[in-house]
Order: sequence, then C-alpha cells, then structure tokens
Amino acid sequence: MSTLVIAEHDNSSLKVSTLNAVAAAQVMGGEIDILVAGANCGAVATAAAAVPGIGKVLVADNAVYEHQLAENVSLLIAEVAAGYDNILAPATPNCKNFLPRVAALLDVAQISDITSVESADTFQRPISVSYTHLTLPTNREV
Repeated sequence: MSTLVIAEHDNSSLKVSTLNAVAAAQVMGGEIDILVAGANCGAVATAAAAVPGIGKVLVADNAVYEHQLAENVSLLIAEVAAGYDNILAPATPNCKNFLPRVAALLDVAQISDITSVESADTFQRPISVSYTHLTLPTNREV
C-alpha cells in the first residue's frame, strides 16, 4: 500500500498540519511520499524530506502553484496520484478547496475530516455537529 500526502505550506515553511496527515498515513501502513506544490518552495521540500517515515518528496516548483489555486493544484495531484492507493491531506481550508476536485477527477469518493485512523480502510469522523463520531469502513479504490 502506498500513500501520497499533500504538504500544507506557505512556500517557505512546512505547516504542522502536514505532520498530522503523515501520522495518519503511518497508521495506515505502507510507503509514504509527500507532494510539495508551490513556487520557490525548496525550503519546504527540505523540511518534508526530514520528516520521519517519508520515502520520497515529490516537488512541483512552478509559479503556477504559488497561490495553491485549486484549478491548478487539483490537476497536478490527480496526475501524480495515479500510482498511489491513498491520498491524504491536512483538513485545512486550502486542502478542502482542492480535494473535492481531485476526487472528482479520479472518480472516487472523498472521506473528509477524519479524526482518527483505525486501519487502512476504517476511519472515524465527526457527525451531528461534532458531538458524535462515526466509524466508517470503506472499500474504495483510488
């Protein structure tokens, strides 16, 4: 099993929320790679490479990704993700902007806002205004 984690960053530093996504990927098991898409984002790629458990850091350093526009980033992720079993990203406004587009491009269901990973195919997520949690098994494929 292989997982692609999408890095959350500001083109100069890796955000802590990315480490949360990596931790979730580690519970799922298998190889973990990180995608850094941005402009002049070399420092982010260096920081991502230092995260324990990461196999490869994929870097898309181009002006078109500078502002993380969903129209551009989603196409990149959909293309890169073809070789992965899972795609994980932090539950940030930025990632919530492009992930639905990625899911649509790949014709897969998106499981969002998980609070814990129980196994490679079972997750918990809040329902009913976050007072209740649902354990959600899935048999999806990327």
